Amino acid sequence: MTAERPFFLLHIRKTAGVSLRGLLANRFSADRILYQAHSLSGPQQPGGALFVTGHVGFDYAGTFPTHPTIFTVLREPMSRCISAYDFFQSHSEPFFRTLATELSADEYAARRRFQERARALGPARFLAEEEALARYWLANVQTRQLAGSPLSGLRDDDPRLLGAALNNLARIDLTGILERQADTLKLLGRMMGWGPLGPLPHLNRTPRSSQPELDPGSLRILRSWNELDLRLYEEACRLFEQRLAALPSGEDAAELATPIGADGFTPDQPLHGVGWHEREHHEGRWLCWNSAPSATLNLRAATMPRQFQCLLSHVFNEHTLNTLEIKLNERPLVLRKRAAEGGILVESDIPEGAWADSLPRAILTFQCPVMGSPHDLDTTSPDVRQLGFAIARLQLD
Repeated sequence: MTAERPFFLLHIRKTAGVSLRGLLANRFSADRILYQAHSLSGPQQPGGALFVTGHVGFDYAGTFPTHPTIFTVLREPMSRCISAYDFFQSHSEPFFRTLATELSADEYAARRRFQERARALGPARFLAEEEALARYWLANVQTRQLAGSPLSGLRDDDPRLLGAALNNLARIDLTGILERQADTLKLLGRMMGWGPLGPLPHLNRTPRSSQPELDPGSLRILRSWNELDLRLYEEACRLFEQRLAALPSGEDAAELATPIGADGFTPDQPLHGVGWHEREHHEGRWLCWNSAPSATLNLRAATMPRQFQCLLSHVFNEHTLNTLEIKLNERPLVLRKRAAEGGILVESDIPEGAWADSLPRAILTFQCPVMGSPHDLDTTSPDVRQLGFAIARLQLD
């Protein structure tokens, strides 16, 4: 895959698309990303973006100036359907305010009605009394999305949808299987030459429903509404197993590293490593929070640096800063920490023997045992992410 070939994550609802976006988007320059290509409040055409994702149909791939690498994930249809049914009943008012900026007026009203009626009626009555509404959001969703918008006028159980979806399935570079998460990431890492990927953070988790479990009659109805999805999923699993069996034996390629120049590394550059949240643009600069107690960052220098500097724009608390440890190529750094313009500057001499070859490759490991969420500090905050520190700049001299 060439570095300039765009990457299109076709995001089907409740197939871990938000988690995948968080894992993959950091691999691309921050100024060449288009999130939520379906949103009416932002740009919808890919233009020069290198990473694009959204709840759009397969035909959206045809809008790229250069044909993209296409990746999607399918989920066992009944599991996806039940997750969506619960998810659509769980929305808070802040979430609805966000939806109002993304969806058309009709779709927004439909999501409102879905929540209200499903909560009020329970599954059996809701599926019977609001069949058209329920089918729109729950019936053969994966097949309809892969069939694409040209066939959106067909009934959700029209067999022509399956034919189109199967044809497009064969044209997708990689269709992952949610239930085969580790193997999906292995195939994707190999295909893209990224080396090992994962673990996958679990974002946008569907809250546990307060409603009783679906009764057998409701499950039978939902299954009958997803016959095309069940057949599509079966074929996707067959192709997945075929792809996995053809995977060459041997170890994954070495993880990619971001070249670091005289100006150092800033999080708007591609970030190769694991354990990071999606980057944020805050007060005119990019920063990136760690998402796990152990996070890695892979860099490549042009010379043999002897000094390490890292500017942390934020830390969760003083204990976080005091317990933070950093290794470079498995060599512990003796850290000096002080207040500086824009945050806290962490410095260290680079120990002898840290560089193993003539092309210095720095695998930095950040050990951050103390983390917390903004919600811990302010219970009115909806941000429940686990955070430790945020990198704003890193320098190797």
